[in-house]
Amino acid sequence: MDQRDKNYSIPEIAFKWQQGTATPEEKAFYEQWYASFNDEELDLRETSYTGFDELEKSIYSKIGIGIKEEIKPLKSKFFPIWFTSAAAILVFAFGFLAYQSGWLSFLRSADPANMEIVPGTNTATLKLSSGKILQLSSSKLGLKIDSADLEYMDGSGIVLDKTSAVTKAMEIKTPNGGTYQVELPDGTKVWLNASSSVVLPANFSSSFERHLKLQGEAYFEVAKVKTSVNGVQKRKPFVITVNDKAIEVLGTHFNVRAYSSEPSLKTTLLEGSVKVVDGNTAKKIVPGEQATVINGLIHINKVDVEEAIAWKNGNFQFSNEGIERIMQDIARWYNIEVVYDGPVTKENFGGAISRNKPLQDVLSSLEETGGVRFKIEGRRVIVMP
Repeated sequence: MDQRDKNYSIPEIAFKWQQGTATPEEKAFYEQWYASFNDEELDLRETSYTGFDELEKSIYSKIGIGIKEEIKPLKSKFFPIWFTSAAAILVFAFGFLAYQSGWLSFLRSADPANMEIVPGTNTATLKLSSGKILQLSSSKLGLKIDSADLEYMDGSGIVLDKTSAVTKAMEIKTPNGGTYQVELPDGTKVWLNASSSVVLPANFSSSFERHLKLQGEAYFEVAKVKTSVNGVQKRKPFVITVNDKAIEVLGTHFNVRAYSSEPSLKTTLLEGSVKVVDGNTAKKIVPGEQATVINGLIHINKVDVEEAIAWKNGNFQFSNEGIERIMQDIARWYNIEVVYDGPVTKENFGGAISRNKPLQDVLSSLEETGGVRFKIEGRRVIVMP
């Protein structure tokens, strides 16, 4: 008789495997079930054996040992930098234990408050001038726009009305929990952070300057393009507008943060030169400087540029920031709601952690400082002093 015809119980096989008593046939059946990604809830309490408490204690004990080896208490108000390799070891160890025990319902809790909230992904939409909205592929690195076509950066095409797409303005937009890379017609590269958008023409060649509109946050590497002015070759201007403010690009690598929910516009320069204009006021910054535009004034400060572009490199990184600013970034990336219960802590926080970690890990790191506590209810995070 084929083993698939036998009346196997997945929970009981899981328990027997944990105890070392599963037969080769049972193990083969379990592996086949596991490979099929069956969505069956694996509640060991419904089986006939009485070893659930022991199994639960065993799993928690093993997971706890792994966590203690990776996480060390901090004495400062800084949360730690956890490298991806260490996280991968812990995730692998946890996955191996779940595989051996079969206790997959631990990861599929019926209580939404206990569901793991995963980080954002590579996702965006493309809005054409006709109003049609296309969902861009999350499996592609980014979108490439030129005067003749629209395609992904790996060369694969996008099926759409090419005439309306490449001759008129378009908008690339990321949601909460999304990032995307775009290569513009002139070769300029743009990385969009979560909840951000750029509006631009499909072809820069028909105008004197290269111009786009930004909302949210983006990192730019602007291509150097020459144009003829009265027979003289000059660099073609690249201008970014945010509401009534403008950033005239004289160099190449810089970051712009301009979320509508925040009172200021921040431009951080890594390479080249940038001029920030607000009404009749204009100031130029050099690499290592940040221009902050607020209430009609432009302030120039020396900053850690790595902190400004940490999001592009896959990290959260802060230096003496209040919890409200930190939670704004976390909320955008994990697509969650943040509310405050009681007075907001006056503590400042600093440090770095990977944006590729589940939300619970990021919040746990902040809690280790002792300056703040969190409660998760579904996709709602309550911040407590």
